[in-house]
Amino acid sequence: MASARRVWRAVLAGTAVLAAAALTAGCLASSEPANGTLIGSAAPDLGASRIVAGQVYAQRPTGPLALDLFLPAGPGPHPIVVYAHGGGWDAGNRKIDGQLAAGGAAESLTAERMLSRGFAVATVDYRLSDLGPAPTQVEDVAEAVRWLQLNAGTWQLDPERVVLWGASAGGLLVSQLGAVSDDPAEPGGGLTGIRGVVNWFGPTDLSAEAELANPHLSDYSRRTVRKYLGCMPGECPVHASAASPIRNLSGAEPPFLIQHGTKDSLVPIEQSLDFADRLRDLGVDVALHPYEDFDHGFTPGPSVPMIVDTVDAFLAQHG
Repeated sequence: MASARRVWRAVLAGTAVLAAAALTAGCLASSEPANGTLIGSAAPDLGASRIVAGQVYAQRPTGPLALDLFLPAGPGPHPIVVYAHGGGWDAGNRKIDGQLAAGGAAESLTAERMLSRGFAVATVDYRLSDLGPAPTQVEDVAEAVRWLQLNAGTWQLDPERVVLWGASAGGLLVSQLGAVSDDPAEPGGGLTGIRGVVNWFGPTDLSAEAELANPHLSDYSRRTVRKYLGCMPGECPVHASAASPIRNLSGAEPPFLIQHGTKDSLVPIEQSLDFADRLRDLGVDVALHPYEDFDHGFTPGPSVPMIVDTVDAFLAQHG
């Protein structure tokens, strides 16, 4: 059977929309909304019955790390979705904003749907790359997950039903946590109770090999990669591979949902195609959904309802 990459390459080649190769995610670089279409808007509170805002989950020498916890209506225990924001690892914060965050318009609408289905949603901060290189960020998100599990009884959460969700730079972080979930010796590794990972257009390969395959990185990409890794991949190949989810897969990963715009000019969809192929080769349950009307970020457009519905179906099956 043809690999997912070969199949999608054939599908996408006819539309000539694969972007020039890049290596990393960053801040939102939105395309124009198709036909100017706006697809609804989420409530300011996302429909939560209660919001626990600014809850400190860890203390670091650089300051406290906090999360916002959106709780659904109804009795628990509630499954948990943990969201890691985008921003090139050197920008962004945990606040969900459907227009400005890396997830774009789909972000708040998806979180609202999750809450309506009885999931609690936690949006977490992590130390940006100005405060430390990888794996600092992965370790922070992992600690947020463990803190929520440890304190699950306080908010009627189910510590054994956790889904990781991330956009752009955050997509790499949650993919890395999924990749090392079976290995407690790895930074952030050994998380329990992870039922699935949702990666929105996040890079999955920051290795020296990927750098060689993409020699014409933008200044922005070089800056964000260098700050995140503390070096360029070719200067630190072992460290760069260790920070790349695709280089850490074992076949023990939880199910993955990958959603990616075919016009992405920062993170080429080929990264997601390769990652999905590798997961599938290892026998991991993975679904890849490309969307033709998006660059980097799910801004308002006709595919937004489909994106939300796809995440909803994934959670219904695996959450």
